[in-house]
Amino acid sequence: MRSTLNCTLRRISALLLALACLASGALAEDLASDLGGGFQAAAPSQESTAQQVDYTSADVVIGYIEPGYASFSPVLTNDWDIISINQLVFESVVDLDENMKPVPMLADNWVQDGRNWIFNLRSGIQFHNGYELTAYDVVRTYQMMLQSGQNSPYYARMQMIETMEATDIYILTVTGKTSSMMTLYAMTFPVMQYETLYDDLPRGTGPYWYIQYNEEGTVRLEANPLWWKQQPEVRSILLKRYYNSGDAIEAIRTKQIDMLSTKSPKASLSRRLSDLTSMDYPTLTYEMLIPNLGDGKLTADVNVRQAIMYAIDRSVIASNGYLDMAIQCEVPIVPNSWLYESQSAIYYYSPERALQLMHNSGWQDMTGNGKLNQRSGVMLVEPTISLITYNENTNTIRENAANLIKEYLEAVGFSVTVTVRSKAQVREAIKSRNYDLALVGMNLSEVPDVSALLETSGALNFNHYSNDAMDLLIERARAASDEDTLQRVYSEIQMTVVDRLPVLGLLFRTGTVLAGRSIGGLYGLRAYDNFNGFEFLKE
Repeated sequence: MRSTLNCTLRRISALLLALACLASGALAEDLASDLGGGFQAAAPSQESTAQQVDYTSADVVIGYIEPGYASFSPVLTNDWDIISINQLVFESVVDLDENMKPVPMLADNWVQDGRNWIFNLRSGIQFHNGYELTAYDVVRTYQMMLQSGQNSPYYARMQMIETMEATDIYILTVTGKTSSMMTLYAMTFPVMQYETLYDDLPRGTGPYWYIQYNEEGTVRLEANPLWWKQQPEVRSILLKRYYNSGDAIEAIRTKQIDMLSTKSPKASLSRRLSDLTSMDYPTLTYEMLIPNLGDGKLTADVNVRQAIMYAIDRSVIASNGYLDMAIQCEVPIVPNSWLYESQSAIYYYSPERALQLMHNSGWQDMTGNGKLNQRSGVMLVEPTISLITYNENTNTIRENAANLIKEYLEAVGFSVTVTVRSKAQVREAIKSRNYDLALVGMNLSEVPDVSALLETSGALNFNHYSNDAMDLLIERARAASDEDTLQRVYSEIQMTVVDRLPVLGLLFRTGTVLAGRSIGGLYGLRAYDNFNGFEFLKE
């Protein structure tokens, strides 16, 4: 009873404080257009303020790409651009720093006891409607995300949580499904004020709040005067919707917008324009060659797989094939992650090393025509590879990369055919083992859990790779409850990957933030947080 009464009193105090701020002349003028998205008990409805919202100008105009109507509710949206914009509006119990390591955000600290985690929330943090953040808001948000199922972009990471309970106003008790630190990654979902969970524009605790949006997809955000950190320099943001990346890139070139984040290869040239600044960031799209490990297949030989890696100049693949919007990486851990093992970068371009490895497996040029051969009875056979891939809807990036790979492999004596199919056909070919190599892009998670890709029973283990040592390492990772242990285990996993090559890792795709203004202050950008540090931008 006392806890409930204290919570009620705090909410009333917060509302009174907010209303007092609105009454002050200087602040009231600044907040005149904020009321549509502001304090629940005192503000008029969004509909009544729709005519007051300025959709023509703001301190910064940002373009976003959305081909149709999209929800800005974190519960519903799966759109990468909107998820990233929501990082300016909503905050999480745990955040990821520039090295993608879990750090406190709404939590002041936490303690762990096996699978149990106790999170102590910061006191005095207010939502955009003036209500104070409590552990109950976190639990209700978590439950809402689970109820939405796979429609929520955070659903998968929440599967790492067994139970969540508010044991006091500021105390959150979470039981993970394992004792691993991965439970911390599960706590990175955006927290909403529980009474607004079903609203079109729920209330968060972040540096900006949503004011209103119109039928054209134009959205206005204003700086949150209740934010618990230093007030942002940029006071207002206008979001303008574009239906495709081409139109959005043209808008940044013609000064219709000030900033744009995009993963489109069409932005490659724009990054070089003298009147634009840019900042690249790694996405979670991992480009790799999946080898057929079936009996009797050429690519079932680890020497052949290693030879393929040495035969390919991945720097040229990144620059010419992927238009310089890529970071080389042999392992499925983003290079800017604290868990990335730098010693896993072992496959430098070396045709000589590739030929030596092929020779070790019995392949050599027996006819002097530049092709490798091997005796099969009285016949000479060539190392023949069927390379399959698929294109994206708007470009032929992957097809171009596959043809470059073909040229490199043929230069050391392979015979290669490239076939472009639909994504579904490529998936079926891999499933039925009707291929040798498949060039694919796979969207990984912010949670650095490699089990889906590398474990024997992994959902993304399409080529049926099975290795007892790898399975054991993954089990050890699930039990690693401290940073040092997890880092050591992940180092072993990555070194095993480059040694055995269950997949032939090429690179991570990158995105870029384009701007017609200074973007100093942005830092640690990543796939789901393209505007990290925006609140520190100077006007």
